[in-house]
Amino acid sequence: MSSLVELIKNIQDSQPAEINLQLQEGGSVQLRCVYKESESPNFFLVFPPKQLPTNIDTSKGCLVAVKGTEQSITFKAGIEEIKGDRILELFAQKTIDPVSLRTFYRADLRTPISASYEPGPEERAKPWSFNGETLDLSGGGVLAIFPEEFPSKQRILIHIPLPNTDNKEIICQAHVVFTQRLRKERWKIALQFDNLSQKERDFIVSCCLSEQRRQLRERVQTI
Repeated sequence: MSSLVELIKNIQDSQPAEINLQLQEGGSVQLRCVYKESESPNFFLVFPPKQLPTNIDTSKGCLVAVKGTEQSITFKAGIEEIKGDRILELFAQKTIDPVSLRTFYRADLRTPISASYEPGPEERAKPWSFNGETLDLSGGGVLAIFPEEFPSKQRILIHIPLPNTDNKEIICQAHVVFTQRLRKERWKIALQFDNLSQKERDFIVSCCLSEQRRQLRERVQTI
């Protein structure tokens, strides 16, 4: 524990961070935030307005990644207290294993996405389908922009063509873990994948890493 305390002490204040929060009804949501110092192993995370869900399961641990100047530090943390609608107080528990880290890793990626729903034979709900664009992607889920809020939250069929992969695509079921209304009748919706194998998750992560390298090359060329 002493080494973990020192690790948290050495994180610089106001660094960009990400957290994977567990929700009360199941599933999780991944959010960007800012790391703020406290008395180690405790620390704070500050979120943009209207981003922090109201249905956080505070009894479960969460994954936190703080992006330092040279490398990211990723660890598991518990929630100490929710302070208002923008701040979480947490305490570091342990560093995480590589398998969890692969699922947690997320990359900015813009590509088309379609979401659809087919009700069962005894359901009264109507089928629907929406097309949108992804904002980021990980081995565990996707954040995307859609023109409307989904009428259903579970058993959603997702199609995502993966760029630079010889026309390969993600086809799986997912469920909604976070919804935010934006301006101009647009909706930001986070979805968690339900039935991907570890091999499929690893392939998605490799695509994310490839996209990150491509973006870095483009940035270097523009300097």
